[in-house]
Amino acid sequence: MSVDRAELPIACSLDVAEGSDRRAVWERLSQRAFREQRQIPDGMQLVFAAREGVEEQLHELAELEAECCSFADWKVERRDEDVVLDVTAPPDAVAAVRALFV
Repeated sequence: MSVDRAELPIACSLDVAEGSDRRAVWERLSQRAFREQRQIPDGMQLVFAAREGVEEQLHELAELEAECCSFADWKVERRDEDVVLDVTAPPDAVAAVRALFV
């Protein structure tokens, strides 16, 4: 079954405690491997150093985020010495995606 992301609500389903816990995981990963982030036309791109376990953790986080923020697409890709996370969304949800990474 194909999901039309434009039809999904632009909202995160995590409660405050779950959101805090998830942010802490992102913080630890960022402290360990974050390189840069940039806006892309339909969302954000985050680049991490391809250190041990980073790609696996990003895949895991992308799956978790896709569950609670299903209005966005979460794609992880290895590029040489980097692991890149592209978070994209329909036009009306791009601002929400970008706000996630402020």
